[in-house]
Amino acid sequence: MIVRYKKLLGIGCLLIVIILTSLWLMIPPVWQLESGPISVVRWPKTGEEVFSVGPSEKRWFPIEKVSFHLVHAILVSEDARFYDHRGIDWVEVGESIELNLDERRFARGASTISQQVVKMAFLSSDKTIIRKIREILGTIILERILSKERILEWYLNLVPLGDGVYGISEAAEHYFDTSVELLTIQQSANLALVIPSPNAWSVGLRQKKLTDFGHERYHLIIQRMYEQSYITETLKRAALATGDFGRPVKVPE
Repeated sequence: MIVRYKKLLGIGCLLIVIILTSLWLMIPPVWQLESGPISVVRWPKTGEEVFSVGPSEKRWFPIEKVSFHLVHAILVSEDARFYDHRGIDWVEVGESIELNLDERRFARGASTISQQVVKMAFLSSDKTIIRKIREILGTIILERILSKERILEWYLNLVPLGDGVYGISEAAEHYFDTSVELLTIQQSANLALVIPSPNAWSVGLRQKKLTDFGHERYHLIIQRMYEQSYITETLKRAALATGDFGRPVKVPE
C-alpha cells in the first residue's frame, strides 16, 4: 500500500513538473523588454521585414517626449482602464464574451495595451487558443517586471499604423510631416482611430479625408477625451470643427 502510494505520488510530482515546464516554455521572453532591443518581424506590402526596436535604436521615441494628446487619444480608444488593471481587463473580457456570444462570431476583442505589447513583440496575429494563452501568460509577467509607463512606451514604438508604418515617430512624419512632440489633438485622434485595423482604416490618413466610419470613430475618440477631462469643451469644439483635415467632422444625430 505504501509502495503504491509512493508510486502515485511520484507520478503526480512528475506531472506537475511537466505541466509547469510546459507553461514556462509557453511564456514569451517578455523580460527582454526590460532593456531591449528586440528583433521584430513585420509583413508590410513589400514583404517580410525584420528590424530592431528598443531604447538604443534610431526609430525609438521616449514617452516623455510624446505629445500628451496622442497618449490620451490612444488610451481612450484602446485601453481606457490601462492604469487600473494588472494586464487583463476582466470587465472588457466579460463584455466581449457576451457580445461575441450574442452575435455568434468574433465581433470584439478585449486585448489591453499590455497584451498588445506582448503580441506585437513576440507572437503572431493568428487567432488560436495557444497564442492567446501565451499572450496572457506573457502579460501577467510583463505587468510585474515593467512599469505602466514603460509598457506604454513599448506600445507607442511598436504599434502598426497602416501603410507599412510602425511606431508613432514614423507615423507622425509619414502622415503629417511633423514630430511626435508636435502632434495636435486632431492629428492624434486621426492616428489613434486606425489602430484596431490599420491597413483597412488608414485610407483616410492616406487620402487626407475621413471615411464615413472614420468620422464616427474620430467623434467617439474626441468625446471620450472630453469625458476623461483630457480636453476642454472649447478644445472639443475646435477638434470637431477641423478634425477632417481642416474640415468639420460629422456629428452623429
